[in-house]
Amino acid sequence: MSASYHSRRYSINEGFFSKWSASMAYVLGFWFADGYMRREKSYRILFTSNDRQIIEDILLAMYSSHPVQKQGNAYFISLCSKRLYIDLEKLGGYRRKSRTITLPVIPEKYLPDFLRGYFDGDGSVFLQSYKATKNGKIYTELRCNFTSGSRKFMDQLNDLLQTKIGLPKRVLGVFDDGHSLKLGYSTKATKKLLAYMYYPGFPIGLQRKAKFAKLGQ
Repeated sequence: MSASYHSRRYSINEGFFSKWSASMAYVLGFWFADGYMRREKSYRILFTSNDRQIIEDILLAMYSSHPVQKQGNAYFISLCSKRLYIDLEKLGGYRRKSRTITLPVIPEKYLPDFLRGYFDGDGSVFLQSYKATKNGKIYTELRCNFTSGSRKFMDQLNDLLQTKIGLPKRVLGVFDDGHSLKLGYSTKATKKLLAYMYYPGFPIGLQRKAKFAKLGQ
């Protein structure tokens, strides 16, 4: 742990976003998907998820003793640190990012971790069944997608996955009255992507999504 921050109540690794690691890249990716930042009376970065366990895992990765809070069906953490806030800005984070965020520059070594973090926040993997028109048989396919409100981010992600992993270039889907975009993949590409993101021994991530990677083995 390179640095620590002690308020009157909670501690945290203030240098967390200043040095790349697999866990840092994951948390950064998750923040790009399901995080935000604010600066009113104090500098704060926040994470939210419907899965309490991943929020607790993020706290553990950041050596934070901040409490997990709940609002409705969502769990969230609010981390007070000027240094974390500024370092996150240097990595491309900013307030009100949902429609305009762009893909940060990520060391290739940590690309699987960043993608896994983003996917755990704003991605989905599922089995979809359909009835073939030719023979009437029911087939089940493994599929996945990323979502975002930023077209620039999705275009960059589309290009990145084609260049670095060899996934096919896809046409973005549009939903939620044009406010959200979807980058979806069929079975073959999904298996390849999951194997890349949920590599053996990955340090942090949603196990319920990682289980789908085993279907492709």
